[in-house]
Amino acid sequence: MIGLSTLYWPIAIGGKLNQYKGVEFLSASTLGVSESNIKETLGLTGQEYADKFNIRLYDTPEEMVEKERLDTVVITTRHTEHAFWAEKMAKLGLNIYIPKTFATTIADADRIVDVQRQYKVKIAVGPSARFLPPFASVKNAIENDAIGKPFSMRICHHHGTIDVFNKNDWYLDPKEGGPELSLGWYGIDLILYMMNDKVKSVFAEYGNFTSPNSPFMDCGRINIRMANGGIASFDMYFCNRLPYPSWQMEIIGPKGVISIHRVEGDSTKTVVSLDSAKGYELLPLPDQTRDWETFWVEDFINDRQPAISAEEARLITRLSLSALESANKRCPVDII
Repeated sequence: MIGLSTLYWPIAIGGKLNQYKGVEFLSASTLGVSESNIKETLGLTGQEYADKFNIRLYDTPEEMVEKERLDTVVITTRHTEHAFWAEKMAKLGLNIYIPKTFATTIADADRIVDVQRQYKVKIAVGPSARFLPPFASVKNAIENDAIGKPFSMRICHHHGTIDVFNKNDWYLDPKEGGPELSLGWYGIDLILYMMNDKVKSVFAEYGNFTSPNSPFMDCGRINIRMANGGIASFDMYFCNRLPYPSWQMEIIGPKGVISIHRVEGDSTKTVVSLDSAKGYELLPLPDQTRDWETFWVEDFINDRQPAISAEEARLITRLSLSALESANKRCPVDII
């Protein structure tokens, strides 16, 4: 693990790696960040983190890689540092996982794609909601021609509020990307995955309604026109103090409509339905899916190309940045 001064990822991914058969989670690099700074952002000191997962701590990633003889690293640094550390680690021959936000500029995204090609390493990016059971059920129904070729899609995603971050957390720095590149990641990935089409143009509108001290929007809508004429939208809510993350979705084709609805107080409890000329029915959820945060581990272990590659992540980043540009200029941004 490269970088501990960040909320959520080191603990969430570390916990899952410790439980993953065939994986040895060995060490973390603090990058020389002070214990007080790590505690402020992560909620644990570096040593407390090491004790929690029974791993060893290092200041520099290079020393860590050499002494532990690693084959894979997870980069959980500031988003603006992802390209720098991807270059450093790819040169050492390591496979890499980068949790979203992938990059904050297209130039940085290009750097990451380039080192993957140059050094022939695997770079995976995530997480992806496509692996959550409801979305896996939707994709299965689409592939079984339940609604025909989709031409319209609407996604709604509630993801808490920005004030879960410490007031000194680097996430609040606009240079680190903000919700457009973190929440936007999920919806854009799902749109590309479900619609199975290229993007023609992006139009977005943002507002700030419940977090006036935030440097970012807290409510946004991204509208995407697909190359073959379809339309898709993603509503991002970073403005509500309710259980999260929660999802709703509707995808429409000439034969019917597939929907995801929340049905219980637990934000993860949903049903998937199909409404067609044959009537209304609930669709089954798969018994098992790949974990939406560590799906890449299976790809690395089996020497497969990652389900979400650096090239795909670059496209998602480009579309997220185009949404930000559109919201600022109040006009569509052409992609192709």
